[in-house]
Amino acid sequence: PGDPLDGGYMSVPVLLDRITSTRETQFVYFDEVLGHPRWSGRKILDFGGNFGIFLRRARGVEHSDYWCLDVNKPMLERGRQEFPRAHFVHYNRYSPEYNPGGVRRLPVPDVGVAFDFILAFSVFTHVHRLELVELVAALRGMLAPGGALAFTFSDARYDRSLSDPELPAGSDVRKNLEREAKHTPHEIDVLVERAQRASWCVALDGELYVEPGPELASQSRLGTPWESYCSYFTAETMRFLVPDATIHEPVKPEWQHCCVVRNR
Repeated sequence: PGDPLDGGYMSVPVLLDRITSTRETQFVYFDEVLGHPRWSGRKILDFGGNFGIFLRRARGVEHSDYWCLDVNKPMLERGRQEFPRAHFVHYNRYSPEYNPGGVRRLPVPDVGVAFDFILAFSVFTHVHRLELVELVAALRGMLAPGGALAFTFSDARYDRSLSDPELPAGSDVRKNLEREAKHTPHEIDVLVERAQRASWCVALDGELYVEPGPELASQSRLGTPWESYCSYFTAETMRFLVPDATIHEPVKPEWQHCCVVRNR
């Protein structure tokens, strides 16, 4: 694959709509989870930050202290236009879902800054367990003394309507399986039950993979361009993967949990 907007099965307008973040709750979410810290004068890395939509509702954040790393070049260009004083860096790592033209196993780029906050909103909800461990370790190494890494994750057992009554009752797994429409309602019921009993799982283009091996990691497989890859971890599994972290319940209206690691 060449240009990430060239090829695959989607038109460019549809694709841009799919990869553009529409949520504007990121700042409110992390501000709540992190205990309403002082943001002014703090260096912030938004890992997988799309076009920097975090800044739209951010209070006290100086744009010159904000860095966004993302695999989507078009989103970064949009961010540079909307937030010209912020920093946007292309992380050209392979992702069949978001950057099928990227480089496999590309390390996180060093931008020469020690960050007070590294935030990842709905990023590790699209990676294999092995990649989560790898990327979390890399990001921890970019924290300043006393800094915090906070990233969201989805739990297959969580009922999204608990966070937002306007959403239909049920887990995010159900939403993804129903959207792809590859199974009957009864089959989806069975798959959702399997997902809720698992320590972690992946919904990949409408199929469920329970506790898959490394063959499902994006850095060791050739995926379908712009595929749907959603991963789910229980809170207990996340505590096992990141033993020194604290796990936080979702901040309404979002339905994702948060894992926080502090650099002591």
